[in-house]
Amino acid sequence: MKLLVIFASQRLGGENKKIEAAMKSAEGNFEFDFVHLADNNIHSCMACMGCAETGRCVLPSTPDDKFQEIFDKMLLSDAIFIISPVYAGIPSRLTALFERMISILFFSGRINTDNNPLLGKKAAIFSYASCGICDETPIKLIFDKFVMKNYQFDCSTYEYLNNAENPKAVYKDITEYVLDTLKSLK
Repeated sequence: MKLLVIFASQRLGGENKKIEAAMKSAEGNFEFDFVHLADNNIHSCMACMGCAETGRCVLPSTPDDKFQEIFDKMLLSDAIFIISPVYAGIPSRLTALFERMISILFFSGRINTDNNPLLGKKAAIFSYASCGICDETPIKLIFDKFVMKNYQFDCSTYEYLNNAENPKAVYKDITEYVLDTLKSLK
């Protein structure tokens, strides 16, 4: 199973390094692709609507803009894990990734409403801070807007792989939560 793991932290190492090492040592037939947004610039959307016709962003992939490369990895993966710290809201590079995704999926969807290649993709979104596991609902709500045809502003309606109601009470740390969700893919 191809699993894309997007670490949204602005920093390398730390908790992400620990989670990545634990995932690599997990049992299962996984082909991991780890993307650290700290290593990847993503420019904000220009709202040019050029993606409406092609379903691809018209901004070229460059060493200074890795959006299309990361989005293509999302399309090719069997499942997506997004692991994000909570510094203040949502990290800026994750926001830029989501912003570009909505343009592609929304504008191309206006032409062909069934043209959403992420619809139904297995996904898990995790959020943490120095205090431990955080409520991932805010990021899930934003992700819902990019993969769902119908979404709500107050509750997530997507069937995520991780859906513990109070994960902080169930798991000792974010790594355990990620690994338990990974086991569900077997």
